[in-house]
Amino acid sequence: MLATLTRLTAVTVADACREHGVTRLVVSGGGAHNPTLMGMLVDELPDVDLTSSDEVGVASDAKEALAFALLGYLTVHGLPGALPSGTGARHASVLGSITPGRQPLRLPAPVDTAPHRLLIAAD
Repeated sequence: MLATLTRLTAVTVADACREHGVTRLVVSGGGAHNPTLMGMLVDELPDVDLTSSDEVGVASDAKEALAFALLGYLTVHGLPGALPSGTGARHASVLGSITPGRQPLRLPAPVDTAPHRLLIAAD
């Protein structure tokens, strides 16, 4: 059953990559540590540059933490974290809510525009 699910994952990812004309695939998360899955992706996508996010400076095991940090930043600044182009939603939406603790909540003033890029710098 695990072999079938791994194969299904590889084929599903490869189909989406072909549909969107992907030429470089940066892999992160637990799947990046699965040699069987990675081998299947290489076989399915022979013309695609397949690399780990570790190789581009983002720890593959930190993907979820980085994603939540980005979503938190967007929410605190009143910026949408869900866009129709990415989620199929009807409109852009700010995600989550900020709940104050014992002290009054002091948020930064909302910004007018969303960031255009994310730069992750290592110390």
